[in-house]
Amino acid sequence: MTAPVDGHPPTRTFKPRRRRMSPTLADARARLAPRWTLDESGPVLSGANAPDVVEIGFGHGEALLAYAEAHSDQRIVGIEVHTPGVAKVLAGIERFGLSNLRVVEGDALVFLDRIAPASAHAVHVLFPDPWPKARQQPRRLIRSDVVTVLADRLAPGGRLHLATDDPGYAAQMAAVCGANPALRGGPWPAGSRPAWRTVTRYEARAVEAGRAVMDLTYERA
Repeated sequence: MTAPVDGHPPTRTFKPRRRRMSPTLADARARLAPRWTLDESGPVLSGANAPDVVEIGFGHGEALLAYAEAHSDQRIVGIEVHTPGVAKVLAGIERFGLSNLRVVEGDALVFLDRIAPASAHAVHVLFPDPWPKARQQPRRLIRSDVVTVLADRLAPGGRLHLATDDPGYAAQMAAVCGANPALRGGPWPAGSRPAWRTVTRYEARAVEAGRAVMDLTYERA
């Protein structure tokens, strides 16, 4: 995913933004990052070092921390570009005594090169930036080239789980994933959601604003 495409660098799916952190969060990041973070680039993680579950773009980390706490037998990696969210998850690892969770502060499209093919049991992409304007939509994470790589990293029977509150993005997710021959699945019935997926503050605000939340699940053939 790091190589240029047709001579052009890959389109970033995020816009870097600076965020100030409280002294408490800054301290948590400084103390805990050496123990609980993985580098964006490096050798391929395989075998006992490979993650079972990867969450891309965990935001404030509410869903990621809850999932890690409920699935202590799984090796979980969360990827996020925004430093305050990373610091909150690091603080949560310490607070909840989690030993099965690692954090990547960086670009998921780069880190995917560190995941061995056919090794992950699940990839979660929950409420990625919808980039709603037409000129922004090439930045969307769930597009055909990225989904091809995500499917390649999943073990047979592994799951790609997506969620969004943007109907246009949901339609794109369904079209792109449905066109991938390695994946089978589709949207959840309207109004339903998997029990394991914690409702985050973002999702609660979306529902309060009247936006429908859509989940889509695909299995690697």
